[in-house]
Amino acid sequence: MGLALHTTRGDGRATIAARGSIDLHSSDELRARLTELLDAGERAVVVDLTAVDFCDSSGLNVLVRAYKHARAQNASLTVTGAYGRVENVLRTTGLDRFLIGGAEEGVG
Repeated sequence: MGLALHTTRGDGRATIAARGSIDLHSSDELRARLTELLDAGERAVVVDLTAVDFCDSSGLNVLVRAYKHARAQNASLTVTGAYGRVENVLRTTGLDRFLIGGAEEGVG
């Protein structure tokens, strides 16, 4: 299964609801959408991973880079809805501390 992205705006934030798998073949699409929103001046971006069943290292790289890009623009990027394998990979790598819940500390 590929990746489908749906963006909504409201309550002072932009939310990207992702569905499918975030991997080498689909991560560029997510990267482009996140960059587009942040460069357009969005101050709060939420990535909803509720319907994502897989995320590999290329997907994690996109999320970390977008997080750093957001911080550089005085914006926030958070992840919500991660469960199962996706939640496990975020926790195992320690990225949950930065991405889930909008932690205030920066990434390396």
